[in-house]
Amino acid sequence: GVTQATPGGTATGAAPGTYEPGIEDYKVLKNTCPPTGTIAGTSYAKCGSNWWSYDTPATITSKMAWAKQQSLGGAFFWDFTGDTANGELVTAINSGLG
Repeated sequence: GVTQATPGGTATGAAPGTYEPGIEDYKVLKNTCPPTGTIAGTSYAKCGSNWWSYDTPATITSKMAWAKQQSLGGAFFWDFTGDTANGELVTAINSGLG
């Protein structure tokens, strides 16, 4: 329910997701709704009347660089199921912190 492609618009509700409204895996979004921009370190895209924001390997790499610059001890994520079969996101975490 969005009409604006850039962040800051309004919506009539959450986009339909695999698990529940507003929740979708990176492995799905990267192909069905590839990012068209980045704001505040997170990718976003408008596809049809749906708007998504999500991390990509590039945004994760920049976040890991920031974590290292701040001398933080590491990073975490909830689970592997939303990543691609070859682990694009977890690889970006590992490479970025390495």
